Amino acid sequence: MTARVAGKVIYPHILLAVVLGLSHVLIPIRAEEPPQAANVAASPSSSQATATSADEASMADVLRRLDEMRGQLEGARRQIEQLQSEVSTLRQQINAAGENSASVATLQEAVNEVKEDQEITHSQVTTLQQTKIESYSLYPVSFTGMVLLNSYAVDGSVDNPALPLIALSRNTFYPHHSLGATLNQTQLGIDAAGPRLWSARTSAQIVADFFDNKGYTSSTSTAYNYFHIRTAEIDLDWPHTHVTAGLEAPLISPLSPTSFATVAEPSLAWAGNLWTWLPQLTLEQRVEMVHGSRAVLGFGILDPESGDITGEVASGIQRQNLQPGYEARIAWEWGEEAHPFELAANGYYTRQLFYGDEKFDFWAGTADWRFPIVKPLEISGEFYRGRGIGDLGGGAFKNIATVYDNEQSKSVDAEGGWTQLAARFTSAAELNAFYGIDAANSGEVRFGIPMAAASPYLFLIRNESFGGNFILRPHTYLVVSAEYRGLRSWYVLGPMRSAQNMTLTMGYIF
Repeated sequence: MTARVAGKVIYPHILLAVVLGLSHVLIPIRAEEPPQAANVAASPSSSQATATSADEASMADVLRRLDEMRGQLEGARRQIEQLQSEVSTLRQQINAAGENSASVATLQEAVNEVKEDQEITHSQVTTLQQTKIESYSLYPVSFTGMVLLNSYAVDGSVDNPALPLIALSRNTFYPHHSLGATLNQTQLGIDAAGPRLWSARTSAQIVADFFDNKGYTSSTSTAYNYFHIRTAEIDLDWPHTHVTAGLEAPLISPLSPTSFATVAEPSLAWAGNLWTWLPQLTLEQRVEMVHGSRAVLGFGILDPESGDITGEVASGIQRQNLQPGYEARIAWEWGEEAHPFELAANGYYTRQLFYGDEKFDFWAGTADWRFPIVKPLEISGEFYRGRGIGDLGGGAFKNIATVYDNEQSKSVDAEGGWTQLAARFTSAAELNAFYGIDAANSGEVRFGIPMAAASPYLFLIRNESFGGNFILRPHTYLVVSAEYRGLRSWYVLGPMRSAQNMTLTMGYIF
């Protein structure tokens, strides 16, 4: 094809060259004729007529030939243009053929990948059919959890070496040093997705562990494993509305420091972190604001009896719930939704009946914040001020204080909070430093407890915890962590007690 095209292009060029050569030859001849005509001007008139006639014939012949050459040149030009068009079309066809070849190769590669994906999917489906969790609801159910090994070393006397909360006096009643390991903070959970209800997605989850929180009452750890529920909830989710019913942390304290050493009771529990899991029903509404910011409005009711360590046992008075606990939250979020800035104010109130006809108002005002100041740093924390908040995890384990003869009682004032500075270098490595403090009104506690009481929690008026940890996730499902915690506790009598705890953790999340 290339030779044919070249021939078509060369032949018109040769013809054009011949025509131009003839034109150069003929035109000079025509230019020399006038002198010859001048030489014969003196000849007779017949000769002049004959010459004139011959000249006119020659001129007509030349003009005719020029016209023919113009026609031939015009035809050659058209042929050249046609050949150029054919060459352009041919080039386009050749390029298209090359592109089609590449497209065919890409398509073939994609088909092969689809085949491989189908084979993998088929294998996974086959495996899932063999190991899936069945339920009567016929909706997806997944089994989750975390196997957690915590090895610890404690310097000083504490209430529970496996997960200490307070520092104690170094005497013959409590061990001064402890070294051990435990798997009791291992967690097991079930997540379930349900049908749609009023256009809302429904789901449920439950988490349990094996931690013995009763070991705190004796101030010594036990070797028994207790399987008990940590949290459980049923959720209804709309695009901007969330409803939860279950056993959860209070709505007024949604944050908690990051730690794998203190999982059975969250980090800084009873040291500024209100955390106790209580039965409650909550409603949260998200409202889109200007410039991408969001407002979160929440309200809930809860059972204010935690069943944990609270001061009522000191005087033997019985409590009756006159009202449920009420909690409310208003928060403002802005920035990236995955890592937003957050600032919130919260409130809590309930009325309780003690000692027959004594009615006490328990309340708390709290604030929480989370500021991703600069990458990779983030600061977060909470603050509270209230009265009778032992059920929430504050007030030095006390709701009320009574005089020795039980004739007068008073709800205990308390305040505290915590803060954490987190440095998340990558998704696999992070460094956290934290500090928390919880304090009850020392005057109310000092004159309101029987001095013969044996439990150190009843004498406690202030508790601090501080430390840091490094968390490494070498794989999505593996966790390795090292954490240091210091404890400082103040009591009605005596000096401040201190202890320190070092924990090495390895976990597998599934």
